[in-house]
Amino acid sequence: MKQLIPVDEAFRLYEQEVVPLPAEEVGLGEALHRVLAEEVRSSVDLPPFPQSAMDGYALRSGDTQGATRERPARLRLVGEVPAGALAAIPRIRPGEAVRIFTGGHIPEGADAVLRQEDARVEGDRLWVTEPVPEGRDLRRRGEELPAGTVLAPRGERLGAGHLGALAVAGVASVRVRREPRIRVLTTGDEVVPPGRPLRPGQVYDANAPLIVGWLRGRGYAHVTAEHLPDDLGRTADELARALEEGDLVITAGGVSVGERDFILKAARHIGVKPVFWKVRQQPGKPLFFGIFDGKPLLGLPGNPGSAFVCLVTHVRRVLDLLEGCAEPGPRFYEGVLKEPLEKSPERERWIRARWVVRDGAIRLEPLSRQRSHMISNLVGCTALLWVPQGEGVLRMDERCRWTPCL
Repeated sequence: MKQLIPVDEAFRLYEQEVVPLPAEEVGLGEALHRVLAEEVRSSVDLPPFPQSAMDGYALRSGDTQGATRERPARLRLVGEVPAGALAAIPRIRPGEAVRIFTGGHIPEGADAVLRQEDARVEGDRLWVTEPVPEGRDLRRRGEELPAGTVLAPRGERLGAGHLGALAVAGVASVRVRREPRIRVLTTGDEVVPPGRPLRPGQVYDANAPLIVGWLRGRGYAHVTAEHLPDDLGRTADELARALEEGDLVITAGGVSVGERDFILKAARHIGVKPVFWKVRQQPGKPLFFGIFDGKPLLGLPGNPGSAFVCLVTHVRRVLDLLEGCAEPGPRFYEGVLKEPLEKSPERERWIRARWVVRDGAIRLEPLSRQRSHMISNLVGCTALLWVPQGEGVLRMDERCRWTPCL
């Protein structure tokens, strides 16, 4: 088992050990936040037929050449085309026009649309006072994309925009990676649920609401949480059950070197293959990663600030790999520091921060109360800022890397 490794090496080890979940076919109504196991192509041309882009009148542009206010072109109105299903595609002959509405099928023979506000109608006659160019306010079949075009590649996580694009392209179902079943185990005899009176030595449980809330905020529905006492036998039993039932097990607490830290001992007892323990980062150093029957186990530190950092970085990475993301997170962006930050010669640092846009740039404001047991600053935390290991400082206005908290 490797110990005290850099963050980048931990990310590489996840890639070596984590295998994507099986694929399944789901309807678009179940596909939000899921990751595509196969690329998706449009089943129709977009638009699927020539359409009017405006309410107005479909006509032949040639019939309007030379039209002026003094000598308008006069066309005979021969019908109306609403937006919707048609029994047959209408046709117009020279000298004719039809009333048409936005999205309506352009009649055969028509090649332009006169906008409603530019039209003058008297009885069954349309008066056109200037030439209407060919193609005016007309959406041509397939002008956005032809049938068979790739809309979303394999490994893409689907958002609402994807679903809209897939639906309009006639895609009713997609093959995606199965949504992971996630089991969360928190530990510690000193931890009690919020709402109970605290006895001397007790603290309220922040980790279960934090971890479950972060996961559900990312769209994961199959999440269960359980709290364990500081007991080796019970910890081993529940850890084994969680690994049997879940695709990913996340624990919080019990991964350090104390006599009542039982996660590592329980993991060894049930046959978990240890991959690494301790990452050269602050906070979140005593992070454990193991594999059991192909299923990842991530043992997060018990301090809630450390647990949060590991969620945004390491848990994000493992989940993306489980779901077969083409570009597993966390995704980093560049911003400008609002104030200086000291580097650490021993480890990389993760700083809870707030990002704002000012003077055309993303500026990152480190928050107060950064120690690993502190969590109240998460109320205003929108970014996790990365400080590389080294000597000296990151200066104010220096460019730095950061990742969103969700």
